[in-house]
Amino acid sequence: MGRVNKHDRLVLKYLKKTGRRKTLIIMMKSLERKPVKLSFAIQKAPERKIVESLQVKKERKKNSKDSERKNKIVTIPEKFKKLAKKFGLPEEHLQFFYENRESFQWEAKDKTDIHCTEKTCKFVMKASKGCLIDHMISVHKYHDIPCDKPDCSFVAYSQKNLNLHTGSFHGHGRRPDSANAACPFPSCNAFFANDLNLQTHINIHENRMFFCSYCPFRTSEARKLTIHLDIHFNIKKYVCDVCSRPFFRQQTLNIHVQAFHERPDYFCKDCGFNTSKRYAFNIHRTSCKERLKHSQIL
Repeated sequence: MGRVNKHDRLVLKYLKKTGRRKTLIIMMKSLERKPVKLSFAIQKAPERKIVESLQVKKERKKNSKDSERKNKIVTIPEKFKKLAKKFGLPEEHLQFFYENRESFQWEAKDKTDIHCTEKTCKFVMKASKGCLIDHMISVHKYHDIPCDKPDCSFVAYSQKNLNLHTGSFHGHGRRPDSANAACPFPSCNAFFANDLNLQTHINIHENRMFFCSYCPFRTSEARKLTIHLDIHFNIKKYVCDVCSRPFFRQQTLNIHVQAFHERPDYFCKDCGFNTSKRYAFNIHRTSCKERLKHSQIL
């Protein structure tokens, strides 16, 4: 009990006086134990780690790749040089195009032949601006022919084009059921369902056209000019799913499918005439009396 200090003696005396024997016994046992020595050592603090952001890592990696690419001399194969010359790439940029060749889509430029658009003509020559004008004038008799109808400034590029214009623009036509846009020219009684069709009609009146860069062809619709250029370069976009035959126009493909693969019945909505032959149906439509009752001479 020599290790008991003054404070512990006071506590023991109080416990005996108050009769707290169990607490007294426990305290006596704790005072008899050997004191526990505590020891500790001051350790060195861990080194601070610099955490780089993902963007910094990417930039550092990219810069290292760029430096490696600059230091590394890439030998351009002769095969690629010939291909680059074929595509018209400048020699001073061959290194760039070769290193990034997988990032480009290559399209050959050697197919520059242009075809005559007349069906029976197989004339072909190298494409250049106005290259087919002389051929069209001398062989197919193309020349400017103004329309002689009132309020019409249209100028045809051939007799065939004038006949088509006269038949479709100044011929018979049925007024649409929901027509609400009338032609502003006094001598024209045409009606249209929307302003877009009316504007196309007015463009023909005023001879505002889209011109072909290779021949005298011109049209009031950009869609028809696109088809015309496809014929020039022999680009047949529309292919039959049954026989794989290609066509220039979607309308021609539809006619082919109906004539050779479907054989539907053609039904005249005006008089009820029906036939399985498209040619007979077209002849009937040109002379159908019920249809001509609703026609207008423009």
